[in-house]
Amino acid sequence: MRIENVGGFLPPMMTLRDYPDVVLYGDGRLITQGPQLELYPGPALPGLVMTQLTQHGIEQVLEWAREAGLAGPDRLLGQPIPDAGVTNFTIIYPGGTTHTTSLSPGFGEPVVAPAIAAVQRFEQILTNVRAWLPDDVVGDDAPYAWDRLRVISFPVDPANLPDPSVATIVDWPLARLDSYPLSPFASLAYRCFELTGDDLANVRALFEAANELTAYRSGDVLYQLYLHPLLPDDEACPGF
Repeated sequence: MRIENVGGFLPPMMTLRDYPDVVLYGDGRLITQGPQLELYPGPALPGLVMTQLTQHGIEQVLEWAREAGLAGPDRLLGQPIPDAGVTNFTIIYPGGTTHTTSLSPGFGEPVVAPAIAAVQRFEQILTNVRAWLPDDVVGDDAPYAWDRLRVISFPVDPANLPDPSVATIVDWPLARLDSYPLSPFASLAYRCFELTGDDLANVRALFEAANELTAYRSGDVLYQLYLHPLLPDDEACPGF
């Protein structure tokens, strides 16, 4: 089960940085985004939280989903608004997959349509599931232990780097960053690749010490990186 809030007209690379609000797997792993630190620059790696649900917890969540209308045929709820966000609900049931897209309510609408209100309430429950399920079916929160990392790199002009006190420059220890696949969008000099195994182990400490403004020297070029720990069912670089 995935609940994803998708913005309006976003550049393709920005969508590869986003996470679902909630993702629930068949084994009971519930993964959400952790608290966002109010500091600048922020850490290079995002904080993801995993909570374990029992089978009873999974069944209760699925029952709430059915009550919210998130079963059966695919649905599009609401009226399209240019450049407005939507919320996508995707649930894989034994009999097939259901997709529901809830469009943002129109500006000034006095009443939200019941169908939209129902899926919004379901999203609110699932993002705070501990308040809705008894303690014996909800495990403790723990950092999500990821073992795959999406890296998006792009060159930066040294003259445009922020103050060195917040934007350090480090040497890139793996294969040259210009050796990875280039974005299919000719105007975007972005590259994307996946790190796993020994390569990931060799840079994990480097990334944990970095912040979002850290620049990486590879060859004679400076790069900045978007780091995105992958969820279990994520594709590394869709579209590349």
